[in-house]
Amino acid sequence: MAVEEISKIRPDLAKLIEKNNLLGEKAAKEFALKKGINIDDAIELKGDLKLINELNRYIDRYTSFEKNKSIPSDVIFEKIDANGVPAEWIITPKSKNKQIIFYLFSGGYMWGSLETRRFIPYLLGRATKLRCLNIGYRLAPEHPFPAALEDSVNAYKWLLSTRINSNNIIIAGSSAGGGLAIATMLRLRDLGLQLPTAAVLLSPWVDLTCKGESLKTNAKFSPFGPILVKIMANAYLNKEKSTNPFASPVFADLKGLPPLLIQAGSIEILLDDSISLANNAKSAGVSVDLEIWKGMTHVFHNFGDDLSDSKNALKNISKFIQKNVI
Repeated sequence: MAVEEISKIRPDLAKLIEKNNLLGEKAAKEFALKKGINIDDAIELKGDLKLINELNRYIDRYTSFEKNKSIPSDVIFEKIDANGVPAEWIITPKSKNKQIIFYLFSGGYMWGSLETRRFIPYLLGRATKLRCLNIGYRLAPEHPFPAALEDSVNAYKWLLSTRINSNNIIIAGSSAGGGLAIATMLRLRDLGLQLPTAAVLLSPWVDLTCKGESLKTNAKFSPFGPILVKIMANAYLNKEKSTNPFASPVFADLKGLPPLLIQAGSIEILLDDSISLANNAKSAGVSVDLEIWKGMTHVFHNFGDDLSDSKNALKNISKFIQKNVI
């Protein structure tokens, strides 16, 4: 995001974005040094898709581990095997045992891991006082569609096999994880399995045709642009049609899904995804709460306690879950 565009954003958010940008630049320089390449080549990428992936995974790990340092030492992380899918329980000191948040992380289906995606489920667990099960689904381009969906469904089946009632499961996801959460529920519905009691979607990516107008109008406020979004979509889809409802749930028949809470930022690049998903869900008779947070960027929850809107959004998530969990 250019400096002149950051200056147009609310000062408290702009300061946090600048801090993240500096971390990303530091990581990019380290990556270039290790690769023995010019830093400009590392940033511009020269169309090298393999290098794009390597660089972004490096930056992702670097910045995520910095963020994870703010997680208190009394939070428990317990690795498990969820029906062949790596997963991790994230348990805060006040976590209740009855309800579960089944969490699918962000990263454009290409980046992220259990270790680098602990911060949002930690925040969700702290705000709701619930245990979070973080799902380590396979990533593209090594494992394109439908690998992530298969892993999510298998992990959910495992959770049901532990005799946890679906009425006590809330599915949640950020960005690509938000789209995957919807796709998971669609697959569960078609398989005749019990659905979660509610879903929480943070800036969900649900349209891999990449035709939303906000991809253009809000690109100036995003750390990633339309070209990178298209690269991620192509990597995940491989040869699958972009309108496949299990890859782009905005095209699905959403009838029968549980209540949805969708939170997005008004200046984020994927804003139209959230709006279209909410409209389609309402048309299918699904209960939907759509919250568009003014002046906020993509998955602004990542700023945690440093941003008032992040804290307030998490409070709204807790209220939504309390209202919908039986």
